Amino acid sequence: MKRRGREKKEGLNEVDVFVGQRLRELRMLAGLSQSDVASALGLTFQQLQKYERGFNRVSSSRLFKLGQFFRVPVSVFFEGLENRQPAADGGEVPAAGGGEEQENTLQSREALMLARYFQSIRDPQIRAAIRELAERCAEQQADGSASGTAPAPKRGRGRRAEQGGHA
Repeated sequence: MKRRGREKKEGLNEVDVFVGQRLRELRMLAGLSQSDVASALGLTFQQLQKYERGFNRVSSSRLFKLGQFFRVPVSVFFEGLENRQPAADGGEVPAAGGGEEQENTLQSREALMLARYFQSIRDPQIRAAIRELAERCAEQQADGSASGTAPAPKRGRGRRAEQGGHA
């Protein structure tokens, strides 16, 4: 017997998943719940959840409304998409989230939380100190010296003292 409507696909479209991830990032950065955004747009939180996971496609009119709601251009939902590796089977990604996708989601959640906290810091000296700390940590990671076996830092002597100067 022939079924009416759309056929169920094996996987999710990678563009839909990417747009959903961007939507989730914007929502979290704004500090809003799925219910907050959904009610503002006349949706159920389940529908928004389906958008964020890429299970349902976001229509162009809905994408436009989302851009207006978050005060960003629609292009924000696609920024970085061209840099992603295409899926091997022509644009579909497995429906079940893999380990790497889950790790990336956790990393983006941490980054969004940090960005939100950072935005709330008004003291420019504290903001500068945090930026410097983040930069040093990233440099140390890039150098490979933060592999978990790095020696413990010496007490009372920071990087500036060891370099013999002031920044």
